[in-house]
Amino acid sequence: MKTGRFPIGDEDAEHDASLQLAPLRGETRVITSPARVARQTAQWIADTVEIVPAFDDIDYGRWRGRSIREIGEHEPEHVAAWLADPHARGHGGESVAMLTARVASGLAFVDRLDACERCIVVTHAIVVKAALAHMLGMPLQSVYRMNFAPLSATVLKRALPAEAWTAGLPHDPV
Repeated sequence: MKTGRFPIGDEDAEHDASLQLAPLRGETRVITSPARVARQTAQWIADTVEIVPAFDDIDYGRWRGRSIREIGEHEPEHVAAWLADPHARGHGGESVAMLTARVASGLAFVDRLDACERCIVVTHAIVVKAALAHMLGMPLQSVYRMNFAPLSATVLKRALPAEAWTAGLPHDPV
């Protein structure tokens, strides 16, 4: 939504961030959303990436590619509901609750990986918000109070599968 429009899913990355992401290169498993922008970003981190559809962007339904202003003018009640209720889906696509259920299956896949293996998931801000709400047991409405910059990183980790998840920034001692 950097351009004031809901994404359509096949946008290119806005700029080459390969130098910015170079420190992440190495022996790390990289998982990505199927969206072109996520795949391009993931390929700046690793030569081999694994596409996991559970980490795809939310389905914005008929709002895909349309300007936020246009939708706000023509469907103000649906926009207001979508921004307040995680179960609302006036656009005909996925609700935040539906997205969170899908993301939970992707997180379960990551959780089954080798516990010692570092894994980077390249995905979309709304997916990160849903993942945080799910993993930390926060109410779904909390996604509306989160904000992430493009190319930012969030770290989710735990020592053992039976332990609680912690969240932090890449250089935080979580």
